[in-house]
Amino acid sequence: MLKFDTNTGKFEHIPQSNLRDKNLLERSDLQAAIVRSWDLFKNEIGFPSAFLVGQEITPDNTTQNSIDLLAYDADDSSLIVIELKRDKNKLQLLQALSYAAMVAKWDNEVIIKTIQAQGSRDCDELIDLVGANAANTDVKIILVAEQYDPEVIVTADWLTASYGLNISAFALNLHSLNGQTFIDLDQRYPLRELSDAYESRKAKKGGQSRKLLNVSWDDVIPKLAYPFGKTGIEMCLKHNQGDASRRRFSSIRTNFQGFTWITINFRAKYINVYMKGVFDGDHDLINSKFTDTVELSRWRDGSSLIVSTQQQFDELTQWLQL
Repeated sequence: MLKFDTNTGKFEHIPQSNLRDKNLLERSDLQAAIVRSWDLFKNEIGFPSAFLVGQEITPDNTTQNSIDLLAYDADDSSLIVIELKRDKNKLQLLQALSYAAMVAKWDNEVIIKTIQAQGSRDCDELIDLVGANAANTDVKIILVAEQYDPEVIVTADWLTASYGLNISAFALNLHSLNGQTFIDLDQRYPLRELSDAYESRKAKKGGQSRKLLNVSWDDVIPKLAYPFGKTGIEMCLKHNQGDASRRRFSSIRTNFQGFTWITINFRAKYINVYMKGVFDGDHDLINSKFTDTVELSRWRDGSSLIVSTQQQFDELTQWLQL
C-alpha cells in the first residue's frame, strides 16, 4: 500500500505487517473485532443482508470443533459459515466445507435455538425472519485469511463451477502508519469483476427459497419501532407487493440516477436502503438529498443508508418519488 503525499507529490511506502507481528490472535482479536463491528464487516464482504447468528458454534454433536462465525442471509434464508485463519492454512476450505455440510441439515427449529442460545443481536427480528421462510440448504462459505495457497483457490473455483457452491475468499492485509493499524480486505475469490457472472450461474442452478408462513405487511407494521413505518410500506405497495416475510421491497427503483437498483428494507428500528452502483460523486449525490447528515456506508457493490427520523424519511420519499 502506498500513501500519496500531496505536499511533495510523491508516493510513500506504508509498511506492511501481519497479525503475528502485531500479537493479534485469531479468536480473541480478529474474531472479536468482527463481532463488534459486524455491520461494517458484512458490507465489506458484500453481504449487506446478513445477520450475525453467533460465534464458536458447534455444528453437530458428532464433532468437538466449532464454527468461527455463523451468519444468516435474510436475502435467501441461507446460513453463512465464516472461517478465519491467521496466516494461511491449506485445510481451511476443507474445514469450512465440513461445517457447511453439517449445518445444511439444520431446520428452522435448530437455527432459532442457536440464535436464542447465542443471545444474538437483533434476536427477535432475526427469529421472525427465520420463522417466516423455509431454511435454504445452500450454505454459503466465506474464508478470511492473510494468505492462500493456490490449491485453495483452485479447489474453490472447481467446486463453484462444477457444483454451484457459493464460496468467497478474502485476504486480510495489515499496514502500520504512525502507530495505527489499518486492515484491507482484498477479495481473492471470486474476482470482483466476475462476481456477477458467478451469481448469475448460481441463480440458474437454484430456485427461490419458499416462504414458510403467510406473512403480510399488516403482520410486520406492529413490529416497527418508528411511526413512519406504516406510511412507508403503504407508499412502497403502490409500486410493488414486496416481500413481507423478508420485510423488503426489492428494486423499488431500477436504473435510477446512476444506481442499478434501490431496495428498501423495513428493519425493526430503522429503514435500511441499499443502492447498487458505485460511481464518482455517488455519496455526494445521496447526501445532497438530505438536510442533516445521514448514516451512509459503503458495501461491496454500492452504498447503504439508514433512515431513522421523520425528516430523513420525508426526504427519502421525495428523492425516490414514492
